[in-house]
Amino acid sequence: MIRQQFSIQRYWRVIVYYNLDNGSLGNVQRDLKHVGFSTYKIRRLLNEILKGSAKAATCSNLKEHVSIVLFRVHKSKKDYINSIVHEAEHIKQAMLKVYHVMDRGEAPAYTIGYIVQKMYKVFIDLICNCYGK
Repeated sequence: MIRQQFSIQRYWRVIVYYNLDNGSLGNVQRDLKHVGFSTYKIRRLLNEILKGSAKAATCSNLKEHVSIVLFRVHKSKKDYINSIVHEAEHIKQAMLKVYHVMDRGEAPAYTIGYIVQKMYKVFIDLICNCYGK
């Protein structure tokens, strides 16, 4: 399991867990609780990820301006890339909602590009180690 944390300027904080496993649940639960998620929401989210009904999930606390992203191990590079872009979109949507920005034009496009670029820095090492170059 790999944990990444980054900020989008001073607007938003993102915590990402890659290749989540049962051994890292304590850290994930601590982070989710720390940013204000209920015990019920934490249990539901972790159940979806660990039981296999979701490959990835994003939880955002709009009041605290934070998103936590969870990724299970994926079967291929392409599958992982799809999940990263998908979850980055959820982060962007949460940010746009809080700051009342329409999802069109350059600002949202640059925002999702920035988020994916930040995740890519960890992801590239992850896929090379897990799936070969």
